[in-house]
Amino acid sequence: MEQPQQHLLHFSHSNHPLLFDQDYRDGDPCCGCEESVYGPFYYCNQCWDYIHHKSCAELPLGLHHPLHPIHPLILFDEKTHYPEQEEEEEHKQKTKCQLCNESRRQYTYRCYRCDFNLHATCASLPPTIQSSQVHHHPLTPFWKWMSFTCDLCAQEVKGIPNQCALCSLWFHNTCASLPSRLKVLVHRHPLRLIHSSLEVELHQSDSRFCQLCALKVNTNFGFYYCSRCDFVAHLDCAADYRNRENINLQELKEEENEDLELNQSAAYEVRNTKVGEDGTEIATEIQHFSHEHELKLSDDEVLNIEKCNGLCGYSRERKSFSVLTAGL
Repeated sequence: MEQPQQHLLHFSHSNHPLLFDQDYRDGDPCCGCEESVYGPFYYCNQCWDYIHHKSCAELPLGLHHPLHPIHPLILFDEKTHYPEQEEEEEHKQKTKCQLCNESRRQYTYRCYRCDFNLHATCASLPPTIQSSQVHHHPLTPFWKWMSFTCDLCAQEVKGIPNQCALCSLWFHNTCASLPSRLKVLVHRHPLRLIHSSLEVELHQSDSRFCQLCALKVNTNFGFYYCSRCDFVAHLDCAADYRNRENINLQELKEEENEDLELNQSAAYEVRNTKVGEDGTEIATEIQHFSHEHELKLSDDEVLNIEKCNGLCGYSRERKSFSVLTAGL
């Protein structure tokens, strides 16, 4: 078995060599990936806040990657090349990763000819996703940056599709990482990931509205669902950390069987509806759990917040073009 290097001269810290140790327990952030360090690590004994995961410190300086086969990629430290004082938006555009489409202050592989960036953590993704909960077969990244339609959420996206060759299905990264079950704050039961209305007793002609955002849900594709309460939610709404409840679903199983009261099953109650141009029913007035007054749907493009025009002065940031305002 190959012995780990005891000393390492690192490209980002040329002043002092890095020393190796087997067991780090403080959980300080790694200078390479910004994630907590536990276990084998490299450190500078003169700059004690300079530590790395063993894997991050030993990254190769050059890389040939299938996403950019025409040129080699060179490892650089984003924090050094683009300091914090630079304009934030300019910094994000310069360092945006072509795989995850995000800008992070971590080690990145770059082609300077093509302005192509790939986070070191993204470049080392496994060739097959064995643990995805959205599909019963392993998913394999299709190593080509492309536009495609995700078969779970139906969104047109740009990126690297995760494919199941057996089923001819493609999932983008966000959907591929969704849990099969989760719990939202406004509903007492866990929600299950449904791929389409064909899996449950839902009629495709029925107009379904997300109980979290009050917008229509296309049940021909994926959504989260509670069959006991007929509770429907968009994938992104239910997965949003602001709506999710941090709870152990295994511990919740016994509680589910004790009490089936459904008084708080929905986040809102529909008071009035109208028929849209495509023939679907649209909720125009609702009573939302978070506010004492009824909220009315408005298509006024000038409004940029959700606001109650009553005496309470209630308002919050708008999340869509159609905004909700309280009717008087």
